Amino acid sequence: MEEYRIRTACFLILSFSIALVASAGTLNSYMNKSWADASLPLDDILKNYYIKIQDKSENGIEISPDFSQDSEGDNQTGSDMTGQALSGEENSEGNNQTSTGQALSGEENSEGNNQTSTEATSDQALSGEESSEGINQTSTQTAGESESNQNTNQTIETQQQTQNNQTVNIQNNIEMKQRLEIAISEEEGEAPIPLEEQNRIESTDRVIVTQHKALTGPDCRTGNVLAGASNEEDLRVLSECLDATGIVMHTKKMDDGDYKFFLNLDEKFKFLTNEKNNEKTDGFLVVEIVPPDQGKSGVILPKEGDRVHVWGAWVTDKPKGWHEIHPTWKVVNE
Repeated sequence: MEEYRIRTACFLILSFSIALVASAGTLNSYMNKSWADASLPLDDILKNYYIKIQDKSENGIEISPDFSQDSEGDNQTGSDMTGQALSGEENSEGNNQTSTGQALSGEENSEGNNQTSTEATSDQALSGEESSEGINQTSTQTAGESESNQNTNQTIETQQQTQNNQTVNIQNNIEMKQRLEIAISEEEGEAPIPLEEQNRIESTDRVIVTQHKALTGPDCRTGNVLAGASNEEDLRVLSECLDATGIVMHTKKMDDGDYKFFLNLDEKFKFLTNEKNNEKTDGFLVVEIVPPDQGKSGVILPKEGDRVHVWGAWVTDKPKGWHEIHPTWKVVNE
């Protein structure tokens, strides 16, 4: 009878174990995949426990539940789970390391990107500088070309202005020569200036004469200084001997034999001319060499453009009103 109870108890325990295993399998499949992968020791515990019960029942030993091994197994299972937890920590640490590595990689990538960005920026900056330098060079070349064009235009304008001035000067010289030719020719029938004007000029001459003393010495003449002049009655002597320097402007051999020319005076001899010289001879002094003095030593017959030094009598041609050195007894080149 006792054996029957033991068998019944074993059968019940075995049925309960099978049901428990089935429930554990269902629960295990329902759990997370990570739990399914883990080996549960419950079936092993039940098997071991069943074997122990069988052995004891066969030997006639009273069965008493021993949960020490199960507890030990549970402890082992807990240890396994602790190991899994540690493994999880390790995995977590690995993940952290991986994350850290990824972070470091990200930093490296970021640094690489920064370097690439810096290099790109530097390249762009250098390219911009080169472009700017190219633009500056182009601008400088353009400015240089513009300045060159301006200088060329200024040169052309200067040349044109010079040519225009030369043309004007030539025209003015032609007109002046025409006036001088008329003035030097002393055309017959030309009326003398009015008597009142002659008297006014004579009054002015008296003042001028007191301001300039006559020269003396070997370059001057004594006696009648008007000897040899064909129009001696028309000449009023201002000074018996004076000299002058200047440039010969126009020359002509007159019908009465006088060699006549106009002298553009140097500044210090400008006092020798008057208002009528300014009006009729363009401000030049009238100089005449009478026939008796032509060909003498120290008397040359100058040509236009010569620079000469002359000595003679300073007079006023009353019918004309202008001043002259006439007669002129010494003419030399300077």
